Amino acid sequence: MKSLSATQNELRCALSEADAITKRNSIDKPSEARLNFLLAKIKTLSGAALPANAAEVRDAFFHKLIEKRDGSMQEGTQTIAYAQGPDGGYLVPNEFHNEVVQGMAQYDPLLDENVVTLIQSEDFSLRPYTIPGIDLSTFAAVKVAEGVQQTGQVPPVVSGVMQNAYKYKASIPATIELEQDSFVPLMKTMSSAFSVGLARGIGIDLVNGNGSTAPAGVVTGAGASVYTTASVGKLSLTDFASVYFSVDRYHRANPKAAWCMSDAVYQLARRATDSVGNPLIKICHDEETIMGKRVYVCPSLPLYNPSLGTQAAGSFVVFGNLSQYFVRVSQMVVKRMWELPGYVENGKVLYCGYMRADAKIVDPSNGFAPPIVQAILAS
Repeated sequence: MKSLSATQNELRCALSEADAITKRNSIDKPSEARLNFLLAKIKTLSGAALPANAAEVRDAFFHKLIEKRDGSMQEGTQTIAYAQGPDGGYLVPNEFHNEVVQGMAQYDPLLDENVVTLIQSEDFSLRPYTIPGIDLSTFAAVKVAEGVQQTGQVPPVVSGVMQNAYKYKASIPATIELEQDSFVPLMKTMSSAFSVGLARGIGIDLVNGNGSTAPAGVVTGAGASVYTTASVGKLSLTDFASVYFSVDRYHRANPKAAWCMSDAVYQLARRATDSVGNPLIKICHDEETIMGKRVYVCPSLPLYNPSLGTQAAGSFVVFGNLSQYFVRVSQMVVKRMWELPGYVENGKVLYCGYMRADAKIVDPSNGFAPPIVQAILAS
């Protein structure tokens, strides 16, 4: 039996001591301070205990999944604990989960932590979560003379938005022969497939979700349409400027303020010019911008039909402070099913990937100064 390293032994002792403290009926101040110290130590030691090659952990996880062992299954990146989820699946190793999340962000920017506020849960449960917000649209300090007590001031409104969880599932068939002959390529293919499948399924709701049976979409939760373009099938500087200045400067100045549009509308924007014939889309530090704000193509935004000059219900562009769009996703769970009708008799298996997600726009002003707005194309 392989012995534990010094770091692993130290981590085990810290975990045991922390567990003993949390089992007490009451915790005094010294014990609370000791617990905080142990938690910080555990976090540091967990990073140090990671294997040199996390890909080996991922491969070992899927090898055991294929072998269908009911003993120890690897969860996360370093533990060896059985981790059967509510759907009979297993939490995938962190490296595989990160690959999927990164792939999802490449497909849809509304799942990119650099574009929106992305919150990742540590497990699959995704329990209810409240996001606080403060209405700063009219809040201002008051001048107070020396030696004079400040009179009553109206405080800003503090509110909260509740996030829940909606489950998404992506299924990938494979043959048992492919598992045995091309294990590594199959795992890479599965990572890419889960990335696109989950991103497309979640991304649709991140645009038009109703907020009751699905996440609240960025179009659904954005401020009411503030502008309609002047011409059919054509965009101009006036169109973008009108949308740009409809957002409060506080939100426009945020580093995550950006434009989101469909690919077809992006083509119109590429052809748009200002009054002297310069293209509206500029290249700055290898990033496409309009009026100094990043441009993102969201594949799930309603498509525009250039031949008809119209589009489906929705917006041609979404603009605003995307840091106020909170997207929350769970850890991914994977399940390998090989006893399904139509699979077992044909030497096939079905991999099912599960992820929970929810999203909300946080607007404490309740529409008075929305952080994100939308506009529609003339038809």
